[in-house]
Amino acid sequence: MDKMNFRHIPVLRNLTALLLVTALLFSFCSCTKDNSDFDGVRFAKTRHISVIVDSYVPVNTDVTVDSSCVARYIHDEVLKELNIDVTFIESQKLNINMSTEADISVTTNFSSLNTYYKMGSITNIAPYLDQYASSLTSLTGLLGEENIYACTDDPSEIWYLTAKKAVPDARVTFIRSDWLEKLGLEAPSTREELHSCLISFRDNAELLLGEDADNMIPFFIDNEPNVSAKPLFDSCLDTSIGDKDFYAHGYCRATQEGYRDGLEILNGWYLEGLLPSDYQVIRPGTKESYEPVENGFVGAFCAKGDYLYKNGGISHIQALKDNQGEDADYVAVNTFENRYGGYTYWQEDYLGEGGNKIYLPSTCEDPLACLVYLNWISDKTNVDELKNLEVQDPFDYSRYAITYQGALSDVASEAEEALKTASEVTYVQRGNKCVRYGPYFFKYVESDTDFAKVYPGSTKNFVCTVISAPEGRFEEVYTEEFDTYGMQGAYVLFRIRLNEWDKVMVNGDMKPW
Repeated sequence: MDKMNFRHIPVLRNLTALLLVTALLFSFCSCTKDNSDFDGVRFAKTRHISVIVDSYVPVNTDVTVDSSCVARYIHDEVLKELNIDVTFIESQKLNINMSTEADISVTTNFSSLNTYYKMGSITNIAPYLDQYASSLTSLTGLLGEENIYACTDDPSEIWYLTAKKAVPDARVTFIRSDWLEKLGLEAPSTREELHSCLISFRDNAELLLGEDADNMIPFFIDNEPNVSAKPLFDSCLDTSIGDKDFYAHGYCRATQEGYRDGLEILNGWYLEGLLPSDYQVIRPGTKESYEPVENGFVGAFCAKGDYLYKNGGISHIQALKDNQGEDADYVAVNTFENRYGGYTYWQEDYLGEGGNKIYLPSTCEDPLACLVYLNWISDKTNVDELKNLEVQDPFDYSRYAITYQGALSDVASEAEEALKTASEVTYVQRGNKCVRYGPYFFKYVESDTDFAKVYPGSTKNFVCTVISAPEGRFEEVYTEEFDTYGMQGAYVLFRIRLNEWDKVMVNGDMKPW
């Protein structure tokens, strides 16, 4: 074998470096599009992008995500209106670890997404959202600031968009409108007004229910009041809470200042006979939880805006009318005002990590075209056209309208007022501080797995026991149960989070992840 001539090593090294620099420059140039042909609506030169689509098909079919009638319609319309040629790719064929991502990708795995971002594998779309803001109004208008900036406190860095949920998360209060009319009452807009209505329902049970008066439930909750009475508890929490306290209490708001007030209110209502006497054994999602509503025994309850209008073939509201007559009805109202007079919904997913995350991997060569496409798919007029298509294959429109999470309800017209009421609630979404604060990263504490005994089981037991405290013993029961709750692990979680905050924000440890 010939010996290596070491005199040539510097030459080879220099040549290798030159080739590497050339390759990088070529790569950079090839990945940077000249957008001068974009007039604010349409590209003069045809752009080509790929979009991920959920490829799960429940039945045998020869139709693909790129050949379905919805895909063909989108392709033709987007090409005609925007001059963007879109190709849809099955999600099962994509893997960012293998560099096979679509230009527009979606994931629900925030942990992996967060890792990809820190590895530099995701495109920062903030400059495009800023420079082309006037051309992306459907996208930004649909998502709103809470879904655009959920990933960061720095507006110059946006690495994913959170899809808008088709049905607002915020819960509203449904109250029997026919009962209000029969008793000459106005629809309540505050907690005290609601309380007065509930007392009137209780005191007029025979008038409202006749022989079923003993079944009267003025205000319904189940054995998870933390959820079924969420608007009440949310109203008791101070929205001006500092970031450190928000992070420390992020695993469960039951330890947050103000939560005790919600427990005391419900305890008072329980003692007044305004809650179900057996609420502690009523599990959410069971017939025991919805039949009282359908049978017409419930005066008011809290739920998502579309709750009454769905339930398989027969909606809850239709079942109510079948049992109590066509005049029986509910109206959705916001009744639990916070200390500042507004209505709030506190996000429980710690960093806005729940839901579908839309991102552009670093392999995407045309971020602007991708965002223009997302703007088109976010236009309600276009989504309505997709929804109205006579779908003859298993790929429904909601798989393609990716800026929406879930399908728009088929009963949206019935639930329109209720959904509007739910959309008027202000979201408190600072839970992202649990993992990220500007450029800082925190360790995520997975409370429902690492500390399963703390949440939700012990939280439910703590809450229910305190609400059911006997007359005159609320303070005693609350103190005892809160101490027990803390000993079961809540205090440990609180200290873990405080230590994590100090490690990063006080001591400057930049490598907690």
